[in-house]
Amino acid sequence: MTDNNKDLEDIAKNATEDFYELLGVTFDADAQAIKKAYRKASIKYHPDKNPDNKDAADRFIYLGWARDILLDANLKGDYDRARTRRREKVLQDELLDGRRRKMKDDLERREQDGKEFVNGLKRKRAEEMSEAEKRAREIHRLAEDGKRRRKEAQERMEKRRKEEEEEASFVDMSEPQPTAPQPGETPEIDRTVKIRFQREGDCSDWDKDRVQKMFSKYGKIDSVVMGKDKKIRPSGEKHRKVIAMVFIIYTRLDHAHAAVSDGKNDYPMLDSVSWANGEPEIKSPMNVPSAPSTPVATPKTFKSSFGPGIGKGVGGTPLGTPKFSFSPKTPSLQEVTMIRLKEAEKKRLEEQIRKEEAAEEVAT
Repeated sequence: MTDNNKDLEDIAKNATEDFYELLGVTFDADAQAIKKAYRKASIKYHPDKNPDNKDAADRFIYLGWARDILLDANLKGDYDRARTRRREKVLQDELLDGRRRKMKDDLERREQDGKEFVNGLKRKRAEEMSEAEKRAREIHRLAEDGKRRRKEAQERMEKRRKEEEEEASFVDMSEPQPTAPQPGETPEIDRTVKIRFQREGDCSDWDKDRVQKMFSKYGKIDSVVMGKDKKIRPSGEKHRKVIAMVFIIYTRLDHAHAAVSDGKNDYPMLDSVSWANGEPEIKSPMNVPSAPSTPVATPKTFKSSFGPGIGKGVGGTPLGTPKFSFSPKTPSLQEVTMIRLKEAEKKRLEEQIRKEEAAEEVAT
């Protein structure tokens, strides 16, 4: 199971949102109705149309979750079971609240009766109180003490329950859901990078503009979506910390690849820099041979820092490149070539470092 599917499974089991109500569909809506409702709602709440509305960006993310979960039979089953349990719990809590209100009224009435009785006792001199009256006063004192202890215990339980709910509401895999890609264009979700960092020190005041400025060094950015900060308790630590989550959508897949490859090294204060939807599978377009492992064969059309390329044919087409067509999910040839060149260069540098280390060991 991929990380993305695991995230969706966790969301389906723990989400408190009503996805049917969010999309405006019925419980038995078919796949076509769900997709239609998603397209209509995603256009309305897309971050590009609501750049200053943070709630719209969050709703856009929730819409994507709702669509993916309700279209998957297994995930929908998990979500429906969790949704049923939540509804049953609400009904149980309402019944319990009714009993609690009755108990509260009874306790308040008894408390009032006890106060009136004690006030009557106080008006008497201590030496005039009978043994029965003294016992009644002691019983009232013990009852008041027990009531105070129960109230304190209930407050502690309520505080612990709220902390657990806050931790459960933090969803690590909140990805923005893209619109349908145009032919020859990589889907937005495949060009989306997810970064995560703690709101402390130099990172405490990072905003959308700061993140965009930092990561624009890897390529042109289409949009940046800031998620809501969450307080969670990291594993092995006693105190909760504020965690920020940001999604960066690049205009090209190879630029996103560069951000994932180098972002953590360039900015070590980040907790992580990863793909929002799992690492996309890089395949050559239809009928196009695999990109060469050396920079020499790089077409001149795709300028690279690794060296010059070959010339162009008629109409600007690289010589020796067969004709092909793109499907909506096929990365462009330029993106595939640049990614493979970068990976080849990294392998070359790693091999060079290993050889130098081996030579140093032999010399010593």
